[in-house]
Amino acid sequence: MKTVIFLLLFVTEAFAHGTGYRQSTLKAIPLEFMYSTGEAMSYREAKVFSPDDEKFAFQTGRTDEHGRFAFTPDTQGTWRVIVRDEEVHQCVAEVEASGDASVTASASSQSQTNSELLVRALLGVSVIFNIALIIRRHHAH
Repeated sequence: MKTVIFLLLFVTEAFAHGTGYRQSTLKAIPLEFMYSTGEAMSYREAKVFSPDDEKFAFQTGRTDEHGRFAFTPDTQGTWRVIVRDEEVHQCVAEVEASGDASVTASASSQSQTNSELLVRALLGVSVIFNIALIIRRHHAH
């Protein structure tokens, strides 16, 4: 019995591991995201895409209360950070990371309200309806 207890303690010790941290010397890229009104995009979904992989996010998270989000690139090139809310607002920042820790950034906002989406949908239906009407009239004569 003592052997079994000893083995269980040994197995538990072998699989257990601790945690720790250290302050990184890597350069992070801090960004601030906001709406066109100047209001911060607080607690919004953020996804970072590396220059090497445009499909799968390198990092995901949320902006803070002030719309801030930071990431640490691990390679040179153009990185994309996309922040979006639950509605239809989205901001895409393209950040150029170089080996000398210098960074240049540009951002574009993509925003559509629900009413804009409705107008576009109705316009699309109207175009289809009008094309069908023209075709029908052409075949009737």
